[in-house]
Order: sequence, then structure tokens, then C-alpha cells
Amino acid sequence: FMVEAFVFINTEIGAEDEVMEALIKMPEIKEALIVYGPYDLVVKVSTDTAENLRKLISEKIRKLPKIKSTTTLIIAKSIVK
Repeated sequence: FMVEAFVFINTEIGAEDEVMEALIKMPEIKEALIVYGPYDLVVKVSTDTAENLRKLISEKIRKLPKIKSTTTLIIAKSIVK
């Protein structure tokens, strides 16, 4: 059983590519997308426990330079087509 979530990220202006390159090096990051709208990036993450998800977000993702804020949505149920 894996804990999966989407993390919506706001970066400093123009830093989207740089942040995405840093994020995709983390093994827990399964997908990274630059998007238009209220957020700059959306990443899908997967960890083995809720505690490791918390550590990933608070100790790795949020401490990256040029990240201004994050919003996390933990996946409750999914269907993959």
C-alpha cells in the first residue's frame, strides 16, 4: 500500500524549469508537470507511509530554493485507465 499525493507548487517567477529539474531527481516524484493557472507545477508523489510523505514535502520539496508555497492533495482512491 503506497501513499500517493499531488503537490501543487508555486515558484518564483521564471523558476519553473529549474524547480522541475530538481524535483524529478527525487525518487518519490513519479510525474512533474509545468501548468498554467493558479499553480506553476503539479507533481505526483508516492511514498510507503504517511510519515514519509510528510518528510518528503516538509524536508525536501518545501526547502528547495525558489519554491514559494505548496498545496498537497492526498489521493483517497484512483482508477487508472
